[in-house]
Amino acid sequence: MNEKEKKQKFLQLQFCMLLLALTLLPEFSLTSLLGLPSFDIPVFCCQLAGLIGGGLALFRFYQSAQAASMPLPMPFLASAAGGMLVALVTMFPGIPSWLEYIGLIALLIALYLAKDSVGIQWKCWGSQGAYLILLAVLLYVYDGIGDTLLTGLAALVGLIFYFVGLGKLKSILDDNGIQGVSKLKIAVILGIVAVIIGMLPLIGGIIGGIIAIVAFVFEFIGYGALQKSATVGHEGQAGAGKLRISMIIVLVGVILGFFPGIGGTLQAFLSLVALWLVFLGWNKILFGLEGEVEKTVLT
Repeated sequence: MNEKEKKQKFLQLQFCMLLLALTLLPEFSLTSLLGLPSFDIPVFCCQLAGLIGGGLALFRFYQSAQAASMPLPMPFLASAAGGMLVALVTMFPGIPSWLEYIGLIALLIALYLAKDSVGIQWKCWGSQGAYLILLAVLLYVYDGIGDTLLTGLAALVGLIFYFVGLGKLKSILDDNGIQGVSKLKIAVILGIVAVIIGMLPLIGGIIGGIIAIVAFVFEFIGYGALQKSATVGHEGQAGAGKLRISMIIVLVGVILGFFPGIGGTLQAFLSLVALWLVFLGWNKILFGLEGEVEKTVLT
């Protein structure tokens, strides 16, 4: 497995394990407190995507390690495989809720151990920022699928990490990229304010919604500026374009969510599509940065 493939599989594994971890977050809903069975199709689809994508990436790392006679560290392998196995078991009805906590803890441990366990080294500070943002945006976008108290808190944490990642990314960009990141930072700050205000009773949702719309505009403009940045290369520019498309899909989903009945389900499915585009978009930006750094070193 060459260096680029290893990093691609690492991003796939991390993204899928975090996605699985989010599906295992406790709901604290009336249905769950009463012990009644519940089935959420979009969440189920996320579990399937996380298991398939994460399982394939982990197996590829296992194959590569065996071929090189350098086995994966057992704590990482056990926590990653064990967490996925528990996530698979919890997809069946009648499984005790405490098992979800075990799977959640195992996946979080695997997320922490993964980088050193598979030997990932980023070529620049900006790549670290793009990687952090990739995971942070997943926390934020998933709230449109899970839509629980804890996914809302995870979205808030994601926005904070997003802001930190943008700071790392900004340090290596050209003028267009810096302008884009500056707009994205404003969007993140507004997003944090919107989430906090949205938790307030009565008019909190309305005011938070207005702020979220302003944040959306800044984020859309920010990705547009990133599309013009030479620092991220052609691959990264294409990634910024996919991120803009993901935002449009999320917006359509929010609008559909106002319709009674099936609107909420359609919004969740569109958020799932947006998640995939977010992964592709930031993946391309990261490898665009890596490619440009490599060109600089060679010249």
